[in-house]
This record gives sequence, structure tokens and C-alpha cells, in this order.
Amino acid sequence: MQKCLVLLLILLILPLYAFAVPVITTETLEYDFGEVAQGDKVSYTFRFKNSGDELLEISSVSSSCGCTAALLSSKRVAAGDMGEIKATFDSSRFRGHVTKTITLNNNSAQYQVQFKLKGVVKELLSVSTTRISWSFEDADQVASSQVVISNQSQQEIVLQKATSTNPQVTATLSQLKLAPGEKATLSVSGTLPPGQEWLNGYLLVKTNFMPMSQLRISISGRLAK
Repeated sequence: MQKCLVLLLILLILPLYAFAVPVITTETLEYDFGEVAQGDKVSYTFRFKNSGDELLEISSVSSSCGCTAALLSSKRVAAGDMGEIKATFDSSRFRGHVTKTITLNNNSAQYQVQFKLKGVVKELLSVSTTRISWSFEDADQVASSQVVISNQSQQEIVLQKATSTNPQVTATLSQLKLAPGEKATLSVSGTLPPGQEWLNGYLLVKTNFMPMSQLRISISGRLAK
């Protein structure tokens, strides 16, 4: 009789352990920050709860881009407790619609939970292209392109003379001061290095505009076969 009672007690206790698991419930999985000016930083704190009856252990938190930092409140969240991820997105290198993802890896049945930051970045200092690619018909050809720099901010922006990482590429600006709404033209030309069939490098334009203190345009070219 005593053995039967012990067995019955074990059978009653076992299911409690079998179903003791951490469970993540979230307040929201997505935050829309609306429209921000390029260069602004957006911060938002995602909150989640361990609604299960076991310890929630978080193995890692990662973001889809180095532009987004994710700070976790704790790697261990007891049953019934809350956890937080403070996400900060740096919009300096972005324009238009953006979506950034933060992934929370953990020991619950939802082993991977994803949070999203999304919104629109308004470009205040823009370039018509960030990449120039040339095809040379012969080794002595001089290739040329133009890039338009636009000031869409509410302040005057001062540009410095363009510098090139490749001596075969030169560039000149039509003007160095841009009032709000004004544009400058960057005239770019380049030739293949002697005895080579390709070139590459960058054009750099420094500015006094803190959200975009430097504009960078990549240059590449190849001799057509």
C-alpha cells in the first residue's frame, strides 16, 4: 500500500517538472520611430516577461547591422520577472525606409525572438550617387562623371576640397558653400594607371555638417575587353 502511494505521488509530481519551461511574452515586437533626420540616433526599450515557471536564460543578443546597438538588462530572467533590451539606431549612413532587426536567442520554446526598429530617414545632405564605375575603351581614355551634392537642411553647409585615394582620379567642386536648398556639382575624371587594366579608390569630401561630416564616393574602372 505504501509503495502504491509513493508511486502515485511520483506520477503526480513528474508532470510538473516535465512542463516547467520558460515562456517569453512581449509588449511589442516592432517599433516604428516615424521620420527622423539623417544623423539622428533613435532609442527604444523593448520589454519582455518570463511568463513560464522556469529560469529564462538568454545566450546572445545580436543586431542585423553595426548601426544598431542592443543592450540587454540581464542574461537570466526569473519566472515572472521582466527583461529589457535597449536598442539604439544610428541613422548617419542611411536614407529612406529602413528596418533593423534585433535577435534574442534563449532557452524557451521560442528559442529565437526578433524585435524590429523601422522608420524613415530624411536625408539632409545628399549625393546623387555614392558609386562611380567606368568602362575604358582604351588605355589612354580619360573617363568623366558628375555627382550632385544637395543641401536639404536648414543651415549653410561648408564643403572642403575633394581628395582622392587614387592619384589617377581627380575631382573639383563647383562651389564650397551651400545655402539651404543649394546644390554643388562634383566633376570627376580618371585614367587607368600605366600598364594596368583597372583602377579603384575613393573620393572624400569633408563637411562642417555634423550628421554627415564626410561624404565618400567609391570609384572603379576597368579596361573593356
